[in-house]
Amino acid sequence: MTQPKHTHPLGYLQHTAKQLKDYWFLILLALWQWGNLSAFWRLTMVLALVVWLLVWPLLQWLTLTYLIEPTAVVVNSGIFIRHHQHIPYSRIQTVQRKQWFYLRPFHLETVQIETASHQDDEPEVKLPAVPTTVADTLNAYRFDLPLTPDSAPATAQTAPETAAPDLPDIRQRYVTNPHSMVLFALTGTGIIPLALVLLTLYGKLPHQWTDSLINDATHWAVPLLIGGAILVLLVAWLGAFAWILIRYYHFTLTRTSSQLQVAKGLFQRNTITAPLARVQAVRCKQTILRQWLHLQTVQILLASKAATDDDNDDLVILPAIVQSRLYTTLNPFIDWTPPMAPRLTQLIVPRPARWLLSRNAVLVVILPVLIVGWLWQPWGWLSALLIPLAILQGQYAARNTAGSLLTHQLLVLQTGHFWTRETFFVRKAQIQSLRVTWSVWMQKRQLAHLTVNVRHGNHNQEITLRYISAKQAERLYQWYKA
Repeated sequence: MTQPKHTHPLGYLQHTAKQLKDYWFLILLALWQWGNLSAFWRLTMVLALVVWLLVWPLLQWLTLTYLIEPTAVVVNSGIFIRHHQHIPYSRIQTVQRKQWFYLRPFHLETVQIETASHQDDEPEVKLPAVPTTVADTLNAYRFDLPLTPDSAPATAQTAPETAAPDLPDIRQRYVTNPHSMVLFALTGTGIIPLALVLLTLYGKLPHQWTDSLINDATHWAVPLLIGGAILVLLVAWLGAFAWILIRYYHFTLTRTSSQLQVAKGLFQRNTITAPLARVQAVRCKQTILRQWLHLQTVQILLASKAATDDDNDDLVILPAIVQSRLYTTLNPFIDWTPPMAPRLTQLIVPRPARWLLSRNAVLVVILPVLIVGWLWQPWGWLSALLIPLAILQGQYAARNTAGSLLTHQLLVLQTGHFWTRETFFVRKAQIQSLRVTWSVWMQKRQLAHLTVNVRHGNHNQEITLRYISAKQAERLYQWYKA
């Protein structure tokens, strides 16, 4: 009987890196209290840090073993409480392969396995620093592919010079266009989280520092202050631009008879394999900036968290595709999507009802505007600019709300939230539930809300069309019941 194997010794470094990432603050706490401790407690603290940050990862590495069987993956782990996981290949949703640049010379990578039953953000199985032949062997068993001489003896100590190809039946391949990727990176929204982080850090500074900074700034010229703010935003924008290009470097989408494979990344090559049969829905996404540039991003919704690093935990399969070529490019990879742009003439918001979405948006911002304006007069009243923005957002949502029943088994729904247009293609078999709701006054106006629920990661994707025709919503409800 084949014995379970340990991961490569470099796996210990990955366990240690994760431990340092999760508990780095303990080192800062120790340095902060160092001068207040006696020699005995200093030694105790150093020993405790060594045990927790270095010895504990070593024990994790020593107790982690794996075995790739013809019918399942078996993983043993745990120091004080032992865990034995047996995952049949039929239950696997996605296999994700991550290869940092320092693992490439050793032909090693990290393999993550997820099933639909998972609940949190961590994969069921994570094997750090295993030979590339491990994932090749696993995929060969999953899809009944012939084992190659290289992929059969997948040991933790040796690896072949070149990994066997795990996609022998390639039907379609797509590589991103550099020009489209540059436009995609230029219009990224990564600067927004960075700006929020900077504002949060500013709020954590001591009041003496911020007061001194404000007093000094009053003596500076206004153009200098504006120039400094622009410089900070420019640096943040360039950082977000570079991050997107590095993240999606040499993005490649490949399709076989039964699966999709996405490969991307410069410093860490990330490869995700997902069965076509497990795709819950397709999402086409456009921010308002990318609408002006006629660029689309296509994602697939999966019943796993394999795409945690992507936007909204969905697996990006086409990061930047020109809108005119979207459907002709997408259809060969997912053949149940339409080969041309659909006409969304049903499930729209009637023109007399469009103001309702603007009203709802204004109701969301009006109270914060009044509070900010009253507490921080007079500059706080600048927040009143949010009111016309809310009105415009409501009109944007109304104009982009639409849907249509393309075939007896395929539904397309379009929404417009937060200046982003999203178009969903959902097969009837993948709809978890469909709900039509209306209030008393909406019933008088023949309006209704339509909600379609689809499996999304380890949770639920709720697609809601608001204030559409009640007759059209009821017609779709009867279609789903049939």
